[in-house]
Amino acid sequence: MELPQVPAPRCTHLQSKAMAVHGEGFEGDTDLQGGAADFACGRTGRALGPDDGTVGLARCCDPDRGCYEEY
Repeated sequence: MELPQVPAPRCTHLQSKAMAVHGEGFEGDTDLQGGAADFACGRTGRALGPDDGTVGLARCCDPDRGCYEEY
């Protein structure tokens, strides 16, 4: 029996349209799965975080990032 995979905690400031529309089920969004989803930082309102690094699901799950705040 395979155990369910727990996603890595993401930064609380990560935002996307899929997250707003689908809530916690956003990972099932076809745009996200197809790589067409755009992410923004809630602190900066841009595709760059406060550390001037790019914003994205993988990048914003890195607890070593200086601006990361666990969701």
